[in-house]
Amino acid sequence: MTANGMTEEEAADNWELPLEAIREAIAYCDHNKELIAMEADEERAQLQSMGVDLALRD
Repeated sequence: MTANGMTEEEAADNWELPLEAIREAIAYCDHNKELIAMEADEERAQLQSMGVDLALRD
């Protein structure tokens, strides 16, 4: 598995975190995909209601 194009080991080294912390974060995301998606949708809606342009740019 990779995170931001890095292996778990590379991510741990890059952010100076224990490898187990990286694995815990990945496991949390894997087990809570619906919650994370719901929270992202809520935040997106709130930003749009404030007039923030969320269009992707090159």
